[in-house]
Amino acid sequence: MGTLLRGLLLGLFACVGAQAQELRLVAAELPPYTYQTPSASVSEQPGPGHGVIHDLVRELARRVGHSGRIEYMPWYVAQELARKGPRVGILALTRSPEREPHYNWMVEVLQDDLVLVGSPGVDVSDLARVKDRPVGVLASSGAEALVRSQGFTKVSPQREEWMNAKRMKDRSIDAWVAPRAMVTHAMREVRGNLDVLQFGQVIRVSRLYLATSPDLPPAESGRWQAAWAAMQADGTAAAIVRKQMHPRVDPVDDQKRRTREEPFN
Repeated sequence: MGTLLRGLLLGLFACVGAQAQELRLVAAELPPYTYQTPSASVSEQPGPGHGVIHDLVRELARRVGHSGRIEYMPWYVAQELARKGPRVGILALTRSPEREPHYNWMVEVLQDDLVLVGSPGVDVSDLARVKDRPVGVLASSGAEALVRSQGFTKVSPQREEWMNAKRMKDRSIDAWVAPRAMVTHAMREVRGNLDVLQFGQVIRVSRLYLATSPDLPPAESGRWQAAWAAMQADGTAAAIVRKQMHPRVDPVDDQKRRTREEPFN
């Protein structure tokens, strides 16, 4: 009986410890949603986090008694951590059919348009028009999953969207699938000319979430959801979006980059 009691107590303490552990928040370089200044592609010591979703989640965290600490890492790493847990939240994850069963979709914080963008002279009226052309996407993104599911033959995934912007500027790719705000930010970052880009089909609405690993208890999710409802009701969420959705973009010259674009595949 003594051994059984000790085992039950140890199990209880483990559960209490797990509930007391703060939700780990992870993010990646996804400007203007989440990004560091300077970024890891420029400096060995990246600067503080910024971005419209970064700031929304920081305020949301403050309201639930969370420290607001957000860790930056490669996008595929952040997604894998949030899938496996335990107790991991991921910022700016687009909700899509292929991701649906793998995460707890806690709070929808923003919407944007997933758009098809083309170089001059490229027909971007419909996604099918560029199926056999070189197309840029963010690696491990909903956009990549979408074009691969439709049998695109020349997909060029890159780790960050500025790499796709550079390829559009250099005419290395003919089209690009990405959220509208990310296209605009990335083109300005590489000193690209937005006026010559053709914004074509709006493929779908990108619903951007603070999602978590599936193990997060419903009661804890509920506290974050209640805090988000309060942010919407008192106007804080809208004020942050107005201020941060279209930030000033400081162009980064190629020679300052530590990270280079990926080979075409």
